[in-house]
Amino acid sequence: MSLAVLAVLFPLLAAIPLALTGSAVRASYVNLALTGVTFLLTIGTIFSPGHGLIHADNLGLIFGVISGFVAFTTAINNISFIQSEQGRKSIRRWRLYHAMCQVMLGTTLLGLYADNIGLLWVAVEGATIAATLGVSLSRTASALEAAWKYFILGGVGIALALFGVMLTYLAAQPILGPGLAAMSFSALSNNAAQLDGSLMTLAFVFLLFGFGTKAAIVPLHGWLPDAYAEGPIPLTATLSGPMLNVALIALLRFRHLMEVNVSTGGHAMQPGPFLLILGIASLFLTGFSLWRRRDARRFFGFSSIEHSGIAIFAFGIGGPAIIFGGLLHMILHTLLKSALFQALTKAAIARGGASPGNYAFSHLRGMIATDKYVGWALVLCIFALTGLPPSGLFTSEYLIISQTILRAPLYALPFGAGLLLCAIAIIRQIGPAGFAPPPLGCKPHKAGRDILTIYAHLAVTLVLAFAMPFGLVSVLSNIAGALQ
Repeated sequence: MSLAVLAVLFPLLAAIPLALTGSAVRASYVNLALTGVTFLLTIGTIFSPGHGLIHADNLGLIFGVISGFVAFTTAINNISFIQSEQGRKSIRRWRLYHAMCQVMLGTTLLGLYADNIGLLWVAVEGATIAATLGVSLSRTASALEAAWKYFILGGVGIALALFGVMLTYLAAQPILGPGLAAMSFSALSNNAAQLDGSLMTLAFVFLLFGFGTKAAIVPLHGWLPDAYAEGPIPLTATLSGPMLNVALIALLRFRHLMEVNVSTGGHAMQPGPFLLILGIASLFLTGFSLWRRRDARRFFGFSSIEHSGIAIFAFGIGGPAIIFGGLLHMILHTLLKSALFQALTKAAIARGGASPGNYAFSHLRGMIATDKYVGWALVLCIFALTGLPPSGLFTSEYLIISQTILRAPLYALPFGAGLLLCAIAIIRQIGPAGFAPPPLGCKPHKAGRDILTIYAHLAVTLVLAFAMPFGLVSVLSNIAGALQ
């Protein structure tokens, strides 16, 4: 059994003991240990990627390690979250919460490692169910509404994606025959030129709306702000990057099949214009929506819609350099957004509790005066999301917009305007969050050592963006060249 298979199975099986652990605090430590093992397995997968239905190609390897790292650092911060919140929910709910954290990690890795379009669908469906249970954890009216919205919209999206998967199988069956071969990404990619272009066009429409819902691309984004605002915040950190990446990577893989078919004289449609329009729409909706948000988690939920739009836009333009930039952007955004939600957790705890409803910007203002380490972490994370230098996202956004000017200059102006609109809306929050006077009655607070995970995320982001390790650049370049 390869380590890729073990990395998928271990967290899914680890959900069982966590569902039986009697103490919420004890379960948080067990969750950390189990997540640490999974993180090590994702690293080990580099040396044992496996083969067959579940095996990690280079794209899966990179995002698997990133997902494992994010899950591990989130599990570290989850301990202080549980210590501050354990008395506000029953032990049965905390058991469910920790079990669903492991299920979401396992299904995320399954979605990244699956070389089978059916298994990919199963992974996304499993993550949808786990996230729905997590979002509804507090059982308030707003949490239940958010959970139902997530389940219904996500369920409709997954149903559309299933129909797209079936049509892809039908398009491949005359070439690859019945069975698993016609559902293998590797086999589909090798034979994309011979696929039935008309069926693939219809399949891509359903896949775009299906996986586009999970990626929160406009106009399929309605579930995300509510889910971010109501779910336990460590679970939100998982939703904010790794789960979005699974859907975006799925769309990138299916887009590649379409591009190969078109370029070799097939009858498939050109997917680029659809992706470009949805990407720009996501940027502008985010830019205008951010100006009216007062809850920090809902605000940064819209920010995730922006970054999904940036990635989809890059995939729509196409070409090795811009796909490289889109993949780099996804990596950097995952690290930064996870760090931001960890910083928001610390800020809310410093102000009395990390339950939903305690994340209004007015409640979290002036954090540097309350806790300078948490305050500066929050300020740096918010600034990094603007994409302005020296933020790591500046590198990926510069790559994308420079390639847009070269390859599709008409799209450069709306894309740049959308980025600027979002950056201005985000940067407006830095002053109040960090430097304004804190609310009356706030007492000084001292952060624990787990604050270091936030600064570790920021440091890794800077290294990846500006030092650009040769190994990462080489692998991402090969991936971008293969999927252009």
